Amino acid sequence: MTDEQAPTGTSSSGPGHVVFVTWKAGNAPAFEAARRLGLHVTLIRSRRMEQAQNLDLDTSPYARHVDTVYLLKDATDTDALRDCVTAIHRERPIDGFVATVDALVVPVARIAEEIGVPFTHARAAETAKDKHRCRETLRAAGIDTTRHATVADAEEAAAFASRTGYPVVVKPVRGSGSEGAHVVRDEPHLREVVAQAVGEAPYADGVLVEEYLTGRFLSAEIGLAQDRFLRLAVSERSTWHRHEALETGTTIPAGISAAEHQRVMEFAESVVTALGLRLGVFHIEVMLGADGVPRLIEVNPRLMGSCLPNLFRLAGGGDIFGLLVRVHLGQAVEAAPARFTHYATVRWFGAAELTPKPERIPPDPGGTAEYGDSVHSFTLRFPEGDMLLPCRGNLGNFGEVQVVHTDRATSIRIAEEIVCRAAERLGIEVTR
Repeated sequence: MTDEQAPTGTSSSGPGHVVFVTWKAGNAPAFEAARRLGLHVTLIRSRRMEQAQNLDLDTSPYARHVDTVYLLKDATDTDALRDCVTAIHRERPIDGFVATVDALVVPVARIAEEIGVPFTHARAAETAKDKHRCRETLRAAGIDTTRHATVADAEEAAAFASRTGYPVVVKPVRGSGSEGAHVVRDEPHLREVVAQAVGEAPYADGVLVEEYLTGRFLSAEIGLAQDRFLRLAVSERSTWHRHEALETGTTIPAGISAAEHQRVMEFAESVVTALGLRLGVFHIEVMLGADGVPRLIEVNPRLMGSCLPNLFRLAGGGDIFGLLVRVHLGQAVEAAPARFTHYATVRWFGAAELTPKPERIPPDPGGTAEYGDSVHSFTLRFPEGDMLLPCRGNLGNFGEVQVVHTDRATSIRIAEEIVCRAAERLGIEVTR
């Protein structure tokens, strides 16, 4: 074992051993849930990704729920991760893995299969993360027929758009967090976007052009354990009108009818089945058309990200992290449909254009005090440097507000008012 893999912390005995592979401090409730279940908790961190996302896990309170920590230089390096996991498994056999970050699901799935630990099926996870292969699989199964093509250059992209009509969506074949995605409304812009994308990160694995879908942007949160689906929630998503590929927030649960909820969940289950994901808690993004037909946007073979598990709890859905751990430990899970008592809304925001960082932050920049207990949290954290870069993906956000209310419209309104007020008091234009 190398120095960079040296463990810290103390070992304790228990009925099972769960290994988390993540760089998210926000997963601390999952670590705590695992401890409540009497498990030995091991955490594998990734220094490179923590630094890239300006995270400081060393000072976060997660450690009190973790028995052993391994710090890798880069946990997305499959060989380094394999060496670390193999050493851990040799010392204390692993009963289950939890990976909640897109870039780690596939490496963890491959290694889990190699050592014989149940996890999300590796080939299925690879298919889910390859957007072209995923759409081809669903087309072959007769589940989703959204027109799409991988293109080598602007000429091929323009030829596709001439068949489908504008607008079209351009996105990386592999990617997450809306990074590199564009809604394109005419040929000159399409040629510009594709010419800039070919061969560049995050388009290293190719450029995908898709038919533009209209309707309600939703996501289904579902689990699959012991061949049984667990319907957890349907949430509704918001996007920035100036760059539709950028998500600006979520509300849990979605304001849809019982019949629409049923159709979305049935569609999500058919997607998971066709891909053969086998085990886990999944985040399936869909567009519910005016005709009532769900269409796939993308499949994420992991738990919903960012603060959404906390929104689920705030809305009355319960402890989704505890359920996540139990699913991946192969335990029997009985999950009745959530009976939400509130609507929990998050709004994220970043700089609309390149702009100087504000010299000072006024007290209560979002004016949250007047909303009382409806505001669960307001966070403002600027990155290093004197300038704020244009936010065109989830990693570009510097602000977040979470609101909880018994009325859906009020929950959304308060969150949006706070973002608007923060922009005014900071004196900058933000995504909203």
